[in-house]
Amino acid sequence: MRTAALLRGIVVLLVSVLTLFLASRFVSSERKLNGVKYLAEPEVKRPLCDSQIRCPANHFSFKIVSGAASVVGPSICFNNKVIMNGIMNNIGRGLNIALINASTGELLLTDFFDMWSGNIKLLVDFLLSVKPGTIFLLASFDDPATKMTDEARTLISELGSSFIHSVNFRDNWIFVGAKPIKEKSPFEQVMKNDKAKNKYGNWPEAVEMEGGNTTHATSEHPGDGT
Repeated sequence: MRTAALLRGIVVLLVSVLTLFLASRFVSSERKLNGVKYLAEPEVKRPLCDSQIRCPANHFSFKIVSGAASVVGPSICFNNKVIMNGIMNNIGRGLNIALINASTGELLLTDFFDMWSGNIKLLVDFLLSVKPGTIFLLASFDDPATKMTDEARTLISELGSSFIHSVNFRDNWIFVGAKPIKEKSPFEQVMKNDKAKNKYGNWPEAVEMEGGNTTHATSEHPGDGT
């Protein structure tokens, strides 16, 4: 009698432990980002550059993710290799930019420009220095536009951006362009800062994009997307 009761107790304990274990794995949890509560799905770890795009041999692939609020920085991948992110310690608030040789796929330069309290002349000088035959990759973090001027917007527009003249305070923005380019780039996304729709209170959700460019940019196009 006493043995049966002990066995029943052990079974109940095991069932309870198993239930708690499964609940911790499959039930969404409540988290906070910048003081804002939201439900987060169970995390699925994926490689940083795990792209769904499969490009031909004569194409370059890329994947860009903007920052999330003022907490999680952006990441830029090119040819399935991380070239900018927080772990590499080469990102910052504002605009994060990578320049790629359009013929060889070689990384030429990475830099970031503080668009909240930085010097806009640094960005303008950087944009003026971009040479022909260059692929231009950009991801915003926190705020992309407070210091933005008409001159800077025009220079980015000349790289193929369609949305630069409407990018505003705390919008999330990602863009791939080229120099030279005749038509507007198909690789661009903006998530507008809208308090009624924002995912993180004063910030919208992050935006993500992946695609591919041909290995030889021309005066007509930066490449055909794959």
